Amino acid sequence: MTGTSSSTTDSSPDKPLTLPLLALDIGGKRIGVAVCDRFAISVRGIACLFRKDQGWSRQALKLAEQYGCRGIVVGLPLNMDGSEGVQSADCRKAAAELRQLSDLPLVMQDERLSSWTAKERLYAQGLNEKKVRERIDQAAAAVILEDFLAAHPELKESLHG
Repeated sequence: MTGTSSSTTDSSPDKPLTLPLLALDIGGKRIGVAVCDRFAISVRGIACLFRKDQGWSRQALKLAEQYGCRGIVVGLPLNMDGSEGVQSADCRKAAAELRQLSDLPLVMQDERLSSWTAKERLYAQGLNEKKVRERIDQAAAAVILEDFLAAHPELKESLHG
């Protein structure tokens, strides 16, 4: 976990979130994609989409369908003081595009330090600089999803209720 904050913004989607979930780390060039299983036991990065590709949102939704996801978690890049900047506005715009194409519940998750955490994990696995660059986006999406799940233990608890 990032350890800085587990806050969720816009955490009340129109419909309740249920597992499994798809997570997106939306950057200016690339979009990391991660999923969790239906018990939220494992989270893994699965793809990297390219933002310039006009069909990125449909590709993301196709992955959500392929993995049986019932909701989407989008990383919201907040400044270290918690304020929103240009990148936050861009992510909100991308999230709005997804909302127009799908009725899956969508929430925004504070993603401060997710890329840093992902990079540390990848280096700890012994990967070189090139391999880290190739995998950083989907690894960051996995960190975002792990943070979201940690902040919402009720998602796991509802499975046992």
